[in-house]
Amino acid sequence: MLFFILFAIFVAIGLPIAFSMGVAGLTFFSISDIPLTAVAQKILGGVDSFTLLAIPLYVLAGEMMETGGVSRRILGLAAALVGHIRGGLGHVVVVATVFMSGISGSSSADTAAIGSSMIPTMMRKGYTREKATALIAASGGMDILVPPCITMIVLGGVVNLSVSNLFFAGIMPGILMAIALMIVIYLEAKKANIPFEPRQSSSQLVTAFREAIWALLIPVIILGGIKIGAFTATEGAVVAVVYSGIISMFVYKEVKLKDFIHIGIKAITTTGAIMFLIGMSALFAWVTAREQVPDVIMKWVIDFSENPYVFLLLTNLVVLIFGAVLEGAPAVIILAPLLMPVAVKLGIDPIHFGTLMIANIGVGYLLPPIGICLLIACSVGKVRVVDIIKPITPYFIAMVIALMLITYVPEVSLFIPKLFGYQPLR
Repeated sequence: MLFFILFAIFVAIGLPIAFSMGVAGLTFFSISDIPLTAVAQKILGGVDSFTLLAIPLYVLAGEMMETGGVSRRILGLAAALVGHIRGGLGHVVVVATVFMSGISGSSSADTAAIGSSMIPTMMRKGYTREKATALIAASGGMDILVPPCITMIVLGGVVNLSVSNLFFAGIMPGILMAIALMIVIYLEAKKANIPFEPRQSSSQLVTAFREAIWALLIPVIILGGIKIGAFTATEGAVVAVVYSGIISMFVYKEVKLKDFIHIGIKAITTTGAIMFLIGMSALFAWVTAREQVPDVIMKWVIDFSENPYVFLLLTNLVVLIFGAVLEGAPAVIILAPLLMPVAVKLGIDPIHFGTLMIANIGVGYLLPPIGICLLIACSVGKVRVVDIIKPITPYFIAMVIALMLITYVPEVSLFIPKLFGYQPLR
């Protein structure tokens, strides 16, 4: 109890999550009969993983692609594909976010990159600043499901799940959420009589595709290579780094040798924060396992209801709340070791459960007080959080409906992994 009370107090007073877990864990070891040398061993053991090696590599690849002018080319292709549909710029935002997520693996980075480009353009075409900002935030929350995803890698490392299966499991849920958002965009645009954008000519479409094709090949190469067994998800990160470096320097020619210092510093800073968090989480997870916290949660759940559908509903509520106050990695690190054993004991497939956790975190990114995509979009759009609560509500409802389908129709998550040989728990 002291361990969890200290952790809650540290979080409440604003201490970063990693330090909150670390100090609470160190206190636990200090008052127990376990040698303090075990603290370093647990932290090191938490980051000493081949799976987690993918994180710095995907971060590096994403930074190179961002610096190499990928955002501009992706937006151009999305505009050529869907810009002529009613509410075209809204559809462009959603489609561009899906494309960008397949390259960067970071919801926050995609929200900032696309928001800075699209919010002024949408305002010129009839969207209010608040509505444009709300759509950017919603698209950023949806994009966490599109592989490759850093949060999925963290989840796989924390609870020992196949990252490649998680990648494949996120494809259909990500498309489902994108479609849900696009339906709302179309209906709102029709009601507000937002004018059509002119359909681009075939030559313009070909030009946009030719400009973006090199960037679009990254997720194709990664997922294709995993499917045929050419490399694992972690090894695919190495391929992504090499490929992104080549096209950024020699195809797009927007990254110079001197830029690698800046790119490397950003990648190292981001990676250091993530890996420190994972190391502290290993300490946190070890304490919870030693104190049999998952067993206690299991008992509470069974006392409340042995129905797995009820457990899934409770999971949605809990993870949504955590998604609203934490970034994806901390939320997964805290909750997955506690909830996954319970889910498996109730007969819920772990890949399905992991995917719905990721989906919940993405929806939670839209919620105040500190949903990360909400805050980033508001910062880029220069609006107050309170001012976009109303305009973001229809997008939130659409994503929750999609979330319910992901939760209670396992095939949405498991269909593609099963095509590639995955055997579900039931």
